[in-house]
Amino acid sequence: MNILSGKKIYKIVLISVFIIITIFAIPAQDKELRYRAGLKITLSQSSIISMITVYPGDQIYSLFGHSAFRVFDPENGIDWMYNYGTFDFTDNFFILKFVQGKLDYYLDIGSFQRAFRFYSITESRKIFEQVLDFDLEERQALFDFLQKNGEPENRVYRYDFIWDNCSTRIADAIDKTFPGFVDYSAYRGSGESFRKMIMPYVGGHPFINFGIQLVFGKLADQIPKGHELFFLPVYMKQAFSAAVIKKGDNETASLVLKESMIASPDRAFHKKTDYPFFIFLSVLIIYFISIILQYEIIFYKKRKQSGGINSAVLLKPARFVSALCEGFVLLFTGIMGLLITYLWFFSDHTIASLNFNYLWCTPLNLILFAGIFLKIKSSFKKYLFVFLNNLAMIMCVAYLACIASGAQYAMAAFFPVILLLITAEIKKYITILSLKKIKE
Repeated sequence: MNILSGKKIYKIVLISVFIIITIFAIPAQDKELRYRAGLKITLSQSSIISMITVYPGDQIYSLFGHSAFRVFDPENGIDWMYNYGTFDFTDNFFILKFVQGKLDYYLDIGSFQRAFRFYSITESRKIFEQVLDFDLEERQALFDFLQKNGEPENRVYRYDFIWDNCSTRIADAIDKTFPGFVDYSAYRGSGESFRKMIMPYVGGHPFINFGIQLVFGKLADQIPKGHELFFLPVYMKQAFSAAVIKKGDNETASLVLKESMIASPDRAFHKKTDYPFFIFLSVLIIYFISIILQYEIIFYKKRKQSGGINSAVLLKPARFVSALCEGFVLLFTGIMGLLITYLWFFSDHTIASLNFNYLWCTPLNLILFAGIFLKIKSSFKKYLFVFLNNLAMIMCVAYLACIASGAQYAMAAFFPVILLLITAEIKKYITILSLKKIKE
């Protein structure tokens, strides 16, 4: 994102934040098998259909894991993976569609063994297999559904991070093939909100976590119910383990016939320090020191006359440092305000709507940023900037009130920024009053 410094950094961080929202994908893996979609194949008695869960990896696109179907039938020479998490990265309008929330994903039919090697060896990720307890007729019905779903006219869908992704499509395929056949009600989930369910997955990427928490709105603080829990592959794996299927009028059986970890490479995930918090806290501390130094110089100039240290030479550098801190925060929050505006009002990213962070990350701050460098002479412009300063301060206070009431989650890294914004507005207000008194 043009977020921390310059257009290049803004673009990089923007892509990083929203690649988090498209995390369940790998490239298409076998072009020949892709064109086998729609073929009429009769499965043998030895066939099995499994749900494959790939655990999180280190790369941005793999942070939340992945889900797919595996159809294995040695008599027909089939060992295919049905992957709903594929998109065309070479699309000329990829970035635009990406930001707009209009990026299409599609079902790809590829070699399971090739995918297995990619996940387990290349990326060192765990792979868990759950063999579904379907009889031959049920397996054939699900297989036919997947084959038809893989045809060019059926394979594309509009991706949504929460409600329609590669993981939710697995459960949807079963429900569409066998409506009401599977009962997931025994699985209750963690009882946490969408936002808190996501947090452990981005603990090793503090800047990505900061971006996600900033652009996600109030909807992310809802507690998922039913199929909404399936937006994360590991949670859906747990739901499948607890699910039952109807075998008769009053008989049920486990959905999963057997399950096992088929790849378990050694790896460790480490939660990293909350770098954004310490960066913004450092800026806030430097800002406070520069302000204290300025007022020490302004209100105690008599020390110079009494033979004390001539600290007036530090006034200009102190003002420069405070202006630099203010400018950095105003520019950052202003740019983020533009991003939140677009995501909320103009994109299809439903999870980014109703975002209370808009009260302090607002495009209004870009105007205030410009005011640092402008020489305002007309009375109208002066009153305009006074009004905007007051409005910005009121919005920050309103945000703190909303957070205190539990309206939306706020991470610790937000508060040094908000405190600096409020302090800057108060400082400007005091400066204006001081100038008025001098004139009088």
